Amino acid sequence: MATILPSSIQDGYLPYLMLYTSVAGIAHTAWCYLSKDPASSMRMFRGPRSPTPTPLLAHVYAVKNLYTSVIRLYAVYHLNNRPLYNLAMLSYAGVLWLYFTEYAIWQTARGSDTLIPLATSGLGLVWMWVQSDWYLR
Repeated sequence: MATILPSSIQDGYLPYLMLYTSVAGIAHTAWCYLSKDPASSMRMFRGPRSPTPTPLLAHVYAVKNLYTSVIRLYAVYHLNNRPLYNLAMLSYAGVLWLYFTEYAIWQTARGSDTLIPLATSGLGLVWMWVQSDWYLR
């Protein structure tokens, strides 16, 4: 198991946050595709103007989760690769943008449902930005 996990001594703890968000995104992708009830996989979009959950909507959201998770997963093990590092930062910025606009502009999500995605993507984005000189030296 230790060979799968990134080294905290060499790389710090940022890779663990990125690994957590990657695994969580992949797990949610599976849930969106395998769930018989699309409403259960689309719980975070229960705002006053949210659309009716459909399998198509759940699958589109699953694909977004999959590609952002895979980008981060690759970046976890190649944090010194500038293009991959930048893509991972952009994936966090995209998630931050998605949940902020769904809550504040489109009102398809409630604040309580967006709290964890906003916190983890915001933390990931800020952490990667602050530590970019360390990882991209």
